[in-house]
Amino acid sequence: MNAVAQRAPAIALLAIVVGIISGATTLGAPAVAARRASHVNYTLRIDAADLSAVAVEMTIHDAPADFRVAMVHHPEYDDEYWRYLDGPLGESAHGTVTVTREDSSAWHVTAPAGDVTLRYRVRYPPTAAQQQVWKAHLTPMGGLVGGPHSFLYMEGAERAPVGVTVQAPAGWQIVTGLDTTTDAHTFAANGIEPLVDSPMLVGRLARWGFDIDNIKYGVSWLGRPTGVPFDTTRLVSNLDRIARAAVRTFDGKVPFDRYEFLFEDGAFGALEHANSVSVGIPSPAIARDPTYPLPQLAHEFFHTWNEVHLRPEAWIGVRHVAPEPTGEIWWAEGVTFYYADLLLRRAVLPVSDTTRTTHLAHLYESWLANPSNRMVSPEDASRAFNRPLGVLGDLSPSFYTQGELLGNILDLTIRAHSKGRRSLDDAMRALTRRFSMERGYTARDVQGAVEDACGCNLRAFFDAHVRGTDSLDLNTLLKPAGLRVAVTWKPVLGADGLPAPDLRIQAGQSLTAPGVLLNVLAPVTPLARAGYHTRERVLSVNGTEIADVATFRRLVGALHIGDTLRVVVARGAGTYERPVVIGGYARPTVEIGTNPQATAAQRKLLEDWKAAR
Repeated sequence: MNAVAQRAPAIALLAIVVGIISGATTLGAPAVAARRASHVNYTLRIDAADLSAVAVEMTIHDAPADFRVAMVHHPEYDDEYWRYLDGPLGESAHGTVTVTREDSSAWHVTAPAGDVTLRYRVRYPPTAAQQQVWKAHLTPMGGLVGGPHSFLYMEGAERAPVGVTVQAPAGWQIVTGLDTTTDAHTFAANGIEPLVDSPMLVGRLARWGFDIDNIKYGVSWLGRPTGVPFDTTRLVSNLDRIARAAVRTFDGKVPFDRYEFLFEDGAFGALEHANSVSVGIPSPAIARDPTYPLPQLAHEFFHTWNEVHLRPEAWIGVRHVAPEPTGEIWWAEGVTFYYADLLLRRAVLPVSDTTRTTHLAHLYESWLANPSNRMVSPEDASRAFNRPLGVLGDLSPSFYTQGELLGNILDLTIRAHSKGRRSLDDAMRALTRRFSMERGYTARDVQGAVEDACGCNLRAFFDAHVRGTDSLDLNTLLKPAGLRVAVTWKPVLGADGLPAPDLRIQAGQSLTAPGVLLNVLAPVTPLARAGYHTRERVLSVNGTEIADVATFRRLVGALHIGDTLRVVVARGAGTYERPVVIGGYARPTVEIGTNPQATAAQRKLLEDWKAAR
């Protein structure tokens, strides 16, 4: 945009009715006076006649004569909604307000000192495929608003209290983790971070809930016209059991006064917040299998502690630019996967692998099957999070797999050295005591907490397997815990019992580069052996021009052993092509059992571990 922003178009509002069924706005949150003395007040308007956008009015009380406003950059998902912001236009009772765009997501405001109002409009573009639940969006039945997608903030006033009034279509309800007030239309927050970390589920909602230790947990469901009935009682019961297992893990200590589960039928994905979570679940899927969402629900709820209240140092604070890469995502995400499986077992809910040893064996198989996991350290894999495709060259390690496997190893190591008296729970609890949303941890802090729980020195282990790329020989690492591990490699077979084709051939699209781009994955894959590289733009596959990823996948998916794959990519000023004859490939099979020489103490340790105690 140019120097002075354009005025947001006027929005004709329907009757304004904001109500929460079953007292949803008062679930455990102390009400505060409506329109309390806030440094910043927002009004967010939803027009039923135009659900493509929201209009926002931002009044800054006692503003200086010269300041900046910006749109928050979320550390996990930057959806760049500044691309869809029209405005802002400013006004003041004391004179002219000038708004100048300084970069993509920041604006410079000059105005007479005093109260200043900025008005802008944020368009919510529809997604081409299934709705991503963490993105702001609206449908005739409702949607998700607020969060980092809707609110500008004034730099230098990030900790000032704010108020938000929501004007919505008649009959729509609003559920959010924000503090409620005596006005059902208005919410409050002690600063910008809780404001943008508390999205609002709006629309015609179904509402349930449960209590744990006098803490209220709300469960809201936004349906869709094609939705189907499912067992809502079982969903709420499962959430109750998962939450109780997590609360017990942290000795009953929770970092919130109330909690909201925000569900949307037909959307996909999830995003955790300080006292709420947004989750997409297709109602036909949960109707067919009520256990379908349990791993994701356990994972996201555990994030309330490990990734939101306990977060890497680089993620502390509000910013409008991307944070520096951080090496702790293996812990924040991968170890959370470890706990998701553990919570389901502690809650006595169905899991994919009937025993913990089977689950660990499958996890080690996944780690071994991707050579990139052995070639890039978990810390370096973590630093590639949210960075462009190809930042690690032709390698694609998974910090999820690396972290979950490390979580198991560290847990068993702590149990072995402490003679079964302590576990990874003790390290996790220690970190939540030492760090917070105000003070983040580093990789060295993780090591220190694990060492304290273990009562041992793990510097060599962290140097080799967290900061370094030494191979994780599970048989050696788990021997002190009384386990024995055997690995064999076998050809991968198809449903017909014959060798399956090696189709570890991927491509994707990027916001920063045009076209369909190769993702080579690892040196052992067919394209890597043929000399192709990640981020090379695909021009054609077997003579068919490639305009989208779906076409690429369809052509690759039709290949059989013995077929020749011809991929033409752009390279430099020319092209590159080398025929690839599709062959078979092998995957590891892992078996884990108790070592016959295990001591009685080791057998007791394993009994407790297998029972998820």
